[in-house]
Amino acid sequence: MARKTISSLTLALLSQEHRVVVADWRFHVLYCRVAREHSFKLPEAAQVNALIRKLLNAGDIEPMDSMRGVFLVTVPFASTLPVPDEAIIQEANPFAVFSNLTAAAYHELTHTIPPEIHVTNYQDNGVRQPLGTTPDDWLDVPRPVRRTPKTVHDTRVVWSATKPDWDFGHTIGHTQGCPFYITDLERTLLDSLRFPEKSGGIREVFHIWKQAADVLDLERLVGYVDRFNQALLRQRAGFLLEQLGVSHPTFDVWARRGVRGSSAKLAANREFCSEHSERWNLSINVPTSVLNELRGA
Repeated sequence: MARKTISSLTLALLSQEHRVVVADWRFHVLYCRVAREHSFKLPEAAQVNALIRKLLNAGDIEPMDSMRGVFLVTVPFASTLPVPDEAIIQEANPFAVFSNLTAAAYHELTHTIPPEIHVTNYQDNGVRQPLGTTPDDWLDVPRPVRRTPKTVHDTRVVWSATKPDWDFGHTIGHTQGCPFYITDLERTLLDSLRFPEKSGGIREVFHIWKQAADVLDLERLVGYVDRFNQALLRQRAGFLLEQLGVSHPTFDVWARRGVRGSSAKLAANREFCSEHSERWNLSINVPTSVLNELRGA
């Protein structure tokens, strides 16, 4: 019988978990699991690096181009498994959340194929656990470095950042069996209003909202708007929802708390327009044809 080693036991764990892409931080996690199960000494960083070098030299893994610290698994079990872009990015940055047009496409709110991948980079504040790990895994392991690769498989990756207070509205998606963090439907809708240029432009944003009208969780959406606590977001979301025929008692409160002035525009990235909504104190600075599409006219 072949002698069990740290490297063979680690490869066995990778096979059990069907992992085809692995970052250095996960090798540390797996090494510690093996050590605890087989009563080995827990590793320091030097031992983890030695394990990675041994696997590289054996041809069991190979480095990813332009992505330091992330490796493709090349042993036979991995050759039959897909390597989705989302899995690579999530491994490079286990706290990242796929967002904007990428999330809208995942939730089937748009027919637009995103030309790039949109991801939001959050600091590690304990809201999310790196997927495939447990709290116990981190008792003896440093928290991962958050990498922000600019491309993956020749596709551009667009990174956004946001305040820690706005770290909410996320769920776990799957592609080809690989899990990843992504904004949920309601957060995706609000992010499209906040950053229309990252969701295909204002016409596409309205299409996204129209597609979501019958499936969104209104109470969750209202709760998210209040968590953002931004007057303009309340105005824009309230206006759009009413155009879609949706009502809620909170809308009257939102309308009363609206701001006035040249910044109070329906489309954040378009010029001010004299057409105005009295109820929402908003410049309706979008073409009539776009509004008619939203209303279904």
